[in-house]
This record gives sequence, C-alpha cells and structure tokens, in this order.
Amino acid sequence: MNDTLKQPAPHKPRNKKKTWLVFLGSALISLLVLGFVFQEGEKAAPDERTDRAGTGMPVTVRTVSPNRHPALITALGEVTPLWQTALKSQVNGRVIELSSKLLPGNEVRQGEALVQLEDSAYRQQLNEARGRLAMARVQLLREEREASEARANWKRSGIEGEPESDLVLRVPQVEAARAEVASAESAVEHARTQLEQTTILAPYDGLIVERFVNPGASLFAGDEVAHLVGLDAAEVAVQLDAEQWSLLPRPLESATIELVDPERDLRWRASAVRDSRRLGSATRLRTLYLRVERPLAQSPPLLPGTFVRAEITGKSLENVLLVPEGALTKQGLIWYVDGQDRLRAWLAKALFWGEGSVYVAPPQEAANGLRIAIAPHAGFTRGLAVQPRQGE
Repeated sequence: MNDTLKQPAPHKPRNKKKTWLVFLGSALISLLVLGFVFQEGEKAAPDERTDRAGTGMPVTVRTVSPNRHPALITALGEVTPLWQTALKSQVNGRVIELSSKLLPGNEVRQGEALVQLEDSAYRQQLNEARGRLAMARVQLLREEREASEARANWKRSGIEGEPESDLVLRVPQVEAARAEVASAESAVEHARTQLEQTTILAPYDGLIVERFVNPGASLFAGDEVAHLVGLDAAEVAVQLDAEQWSLLPRPLESATIELVDPERDLRWRASAVRDSRRLGSATRLRTLYLRVERPLAQSPPLLPGTFVRAEITGKSLENVLLVPEGALTKQGLIWYVDGQDRLRAWLAKALFWGEGSVYVAPPQEAANGLRIAIAPHAGFTRGLAVQPRQGE
C-alpha cells in the first residue's frame, strides 16, 4: 500500500525538464525567424526606395543656371536736406512785422524778408556814427593842413636836415587823426550792419519747417526765429559693410542708383557724391552719401524725412545663381532635386539680394543648371525621393 502511494513522485523532475526544453526551443526558433525577417527587410529596402522615386512628395522647382549678373547693393536711409538752418536774430528788438510766408510748409526765396524788428534805436546809432566820422574827417583835414604848414616853415628856417622830433612837423597828430577816421568808418559800418539785421532775411531758397516767433514779441540776439531747410538738394546717408563696398563700381559717381519708398513703391534717381572715408566707431560701417537735386520738384516730390531703400547697381559678377528668396532657408541651405529626383542641399553664400531674389555662389554640380526647390519645408531630408514640378 505505501509503495503504491509513493510511486508517482519520481515522475515530477522529468516533467520540469521537458518544459524547459520546450521553452528554450521555442525561443531559439523565434530568434531565427526574426533574424531572417530582418535580413530580408534589409535586402528589400533599396528596392522599396527605388520604387518610391517615382511616387514621392511633389516639390515645386525652378531650373536656374549660373550666369553673369550685376551686383545689387541695397541699404536703408532717411532723406535729409543738404542745408538746414536755425534762423536766429542777430540783434535785440520788438517784432513789428512778420511775413505771411513765415509758416510751416511755405517756400521762401533767398533774400526774402521774413521778420522786421523795431529799428529806431539802430538808425540813431548809425546817424551818431556818421556824425563822428564827419568830425574825424574834419580833424584829419586840419591836421594835414597844419602839418603842411609846419613842413613849409621848417624849410624856410634854413636849418639843415630833419627836426629831432616828429612833433615839429605834426606827423603823430596826422596819424592819430587818420586812425580816428578809420575807427569812425568802422563804427558806421557796424551801425549799418546792425540796422540791416533788424530785417531778418531768408539765407537761401528754402522751406519753413517751424516758426518760433509771434507778432509783438521781443527778441534778443541769439533767439531762434524759424527752422529752415534748403530746396536745392537732399541727401541720403547709407551705411555699407566691407563686402558691399567691394561691389560698388569705380568711380562711385558712375553708379546707377534708385531710391525706393517701399510703402508706396515710388522711385527717384540719385547719384553718389562722396563717402565718409572712415568707419563708424559703433557700427564699423562706411557711409556713402547719395544726392537728389531739387527733391520737391521731382514727380512725385521727395519729401524730407522719407525713409527709403537705396538700390545701387554695382559691378557685374560671373558664375552667379539667381534664386527665389524663399528658396534660402533660415539655416542658409538651398535645396535642389538631382538627376534621380532626390533632394540635395548645399550651404549657400548670399552674395547680394534683389527684389524677391537672392544671388548666390553655385555648387560645383550647377554647371548644367539646378532644379531649385522654391518652397522648402522642415520635412526635407537629403536623399528623399520626390516628384519635381516646374513652377514659375
């Protein structure tokens, strides 16, 4: 009885061993299957990529080729009058008359009277100076006559040589009288100038920008009357870096230049007149001065204070690609489609910019033209198969 009950016990170790063998065999078979599948997938990958070459994402391209292009240098600046004057009173006085043109926005001509000050005190000074001059001239005539008589008396005396003192012949007295006449003449000229300065004139053809005086006001020497800007010419100072400067034609005066108002798409012709011949201490840039003659007579008028973009036609450069501005990514890459309809890219160097375009140095493979991707996006990767479509 006891032997019969204990008989199944020896079979338990045999069952555990069999279970482990089955588990290890299954794991080995699974690993072999996975390895086979992975190997077959690797072999099939090139074929799948080849198949996708004709069925990739559509990409709009534009075919461009290296060519000769004139450089275009662009810079921003503000239109400023060539001449600007803070018109000030040179004498003291009460304002008794103002020109009707002494208002902002009015044009005035050179020599036109703008302000009249009370001048009675200056007329009196001029008359007094003239009286002093007349007296000085009379005194000079007297001294010259007495000197002439003294010379004659000395000769009649029969004394040999010249007298020991110039006072005998009244030489110092004549010189003093002549100096008094010269001083009186200067006083008259000064009084006349001050009288003339009671009428404040426009120094040149200009535009009244601001007025600082009113009828009846009292002015002192140095008080500002008006702010005047010239009408003959306006200038735009543009700052260029060394690379832009190297693209300018020589001589500078031969450059073709247009000023563009980007807000209204208006254009004016300008000319280069000079450069600063120094680098800005803060910007390390060099300034080029552009001029427009008779800016308010242009059609349309070029107003002072207008912000413009200067477009300067520079030297012609060989082997340059003209590509759409949107083709250049923020990372400086330009994407193109190769002969197998796959994406490629190169880090482009922008030589200069145009209106909606950028001019770049091409890669070596661009000799026969490149199909440039007009609108690259973040999904682009090198070697990606695409369907190129020609854009405008």
